[in-house]
Amino acid sequence: MSKREKTVTRSFRISQSAFKGLEDDAARRNISVNTLVNQLFLVHTKWGRFFDEIGSIRISKSTFGRLLEASSDDAVVEASRLSGLDTPRAIILAKHGTLSLSTVLDYVRSTSTYGGYAEYSEIQTQGRLVITMMHNLGNKGSLFLSSILESIFGLADCHPKITSSEHAVMIEL
Repeated sequence: MSKREKTVTRSFRISQSAFKGLEDDAARRNISVNTLVNQLFLVHTKWGRFFDEIGSIRISKSTFGRLLEASSDDAVVEASRLSGLDTPRAIILAKHGTLSLSTVLDYVRSTSTYGGYAEYSEIQTQGRLVITMMHNLGNKGSLFLSSILESIFGLADCHPKITSSEHAVMIEL
């Protein structure tokens, strides 16, 4: 949440066991329960509710990595290419009503921040936007991310330069 973003005060009734779980998790993360609850609300409003609508499952990064490793490079490219055309389009349109570079960028930021695929970083340099997505999924993870990002940006008729290494994908716009 931006430090300048306006906040509202509300109260909620939750079960004692849910509150205890929130307190334990907040203490483990060394943050306040308020901060944790706000983070959970953001994950839901900016990410989860859209995936809840279309149906999704959660798997660990290590399981996803094993699935990638068990697949041929061609299969990873084709699956990620098709995935980049389907779900992102539906979510971007549900969230923004239009496909544009700015709505695609919002989707990519949200997927990284709330979807857990990669750590997202962007800098503006010499009139270019450079995005780096760092991950621990190895070469096949980079292949997956590169291919899906190519499809996602293509939704807005944008074709950035995408390069990768074993643990990162770089996008230049």
